[in-house]
Amino acid sequence: MEKENRKIGFFSRVKMALTKLENYGIFLEEKTLIAVKYFFLIVLCLAVVMAVVETYALMQMVTKGMDYIRNELPEFSYADGNLTFSEKVQAYDEEYDIRMIADTQEVSEENLQQYEKDIKNVGIIFLKDKAIYKAGGGLKEYHYGEFSEQYGISSLDRTALITEMENVGVMGIAVTLFLLLIFGVYLLQVINVFMDWIVISVFAFVVSRICRMNMTMKHTWNISIYALTLSILLSMLYSIAYYVVGFYTEYFRVVYLLVAYVYVVAVILMIKSDLMRQQMEVSKIVEVQKEVQNEPQIPEEKPEEKPKEKEEEKKEPQIEDEPDGSEI
Repeated sequence: MEKENRKIGFFSRVKMALTKLENYGIFLEEKTLIAVKYFFLIVLCLAVVMAVVETYALMQMVTKGMDYIRNELPEFSYADGNLTFSEKVQAYDEEYDIRMIADTQEVSEENLQQYEKDIKNVGIIFLKDKAIYKAGGGLKEYHYGEFSEQYGISSLDRTALITEMENVGVMGIAVTLFLLLIFGVYLLQVINVFMDWIVISVFAFVVSRICRMNMTMKHTWNISIYALTLSILLSMLYSIAYYVVGFYTEYFRVVYLLVAYVYVVAVILMIKSDLMRQQMEVSKIVEVQKEVQNEPQIPEEKPEEKPKEKEEEKKEPQIEDEPDGSEI
């Protein structure tokens, strides 16, 4: 049976996990390693989809930023760890709620605090020797000198930046973003889904005990990752909807777990029903066998021997020859 189970392909397993709940008994007999491989593959699919849609969303922003640099950004120059803009810049994009401020003159503490307040959501402030990035209320500073040493950039200006963008191209930027995102997204989703797997496995174990089924943690562990399949696919669709059209709901996490719980309960009840049906069939077979054994045995009638044909009538005694008169 294990050899046959190993022949089930990944996509066939996905289909079985979604639509063939009655076949979950196959997964109970498999080694845990097979369930672990399925886990890493399904999470990889999730990570790829999320990385693609995130790259798509970011590229919309990057494309808009590249157009701004080509057409509106004032002249600037960078050398020896210092950045200089030809004029102060206050740029704001309403679609993404992003603000960019550039002031490379001497900035007082009061002005700097005002710049930070002007950024409501996400934004960046370019100063003479550093850049301040703000997102979600948190601030992070990046000194140009450290950036220059890390990436080997000693000097840069607006013309050189535009030339570099044209050389790399939109596709090159998209591929770079995707490769940067895929590793981080995959690692994050492995941790998140693994924690969900543990929770669902414990829940399945408790349900099996309530249903009076003798399932071990290995059994519930095996079926739980397959029960999470629909939830993971819903995560993919939700990611697409969120990054493409901005759809968001705070109840998605509840729905995500609820779907997995429903699958687990349905699978355990089906497995119990199959076991009960098998036990009834076995009981019927045993009863039939007992009935057959208890029936009185009627001796077999021997076939009547055909009566032997009567012996041929005894031969008539031979009549002695009549005297011919010679004896006289």
